[in-house]
Amino acid sequence: TALCLLRHETGTKSGYLGTSRAPYDTWTWSEVGLRIGGPEMIQLPDGRIIAATRLYEPEQRTSLSLLDPASSTLTELVALPSGGDTSYPGMVIHDGLLWVSYYSSHEDKTSIYLAKVKFE
Repeated sequence: TALCLLRHETGTKSGYLGTSRAPYDTWTWSEVGLRIGGPEMIQLPDGRIIAATRLYEPEQRTSLSLLDPASSTLTELVALPSGGDTSYPGMVIHDGLLWVSYYSSHEDKTSIYLAKVKFE
């Protein structure tokens, strides 16, 4: 099954989760109920799917959330040090840690940050 987490900036501005099975020519879309920006996903070795996105409420931040494809929901796990103009994370699993790169302007000027996160 292929998954696509989509930023959507019209109407309710809620993000969407798309799912499709091979040959991936028919997609089903569901609102996730949150405004998201710059979405990125990775599957952990235990099968959980982590989404890194910009969340907007109650303040803008880059966040790691657990994605539940069955219910099309994101549950925030941790807000990374961030704010203002922040987003476009990239993720990789290395040495048992989730490494997350992202940019943020919460320290006066826009800078690139690297977070290492341990999941249990």
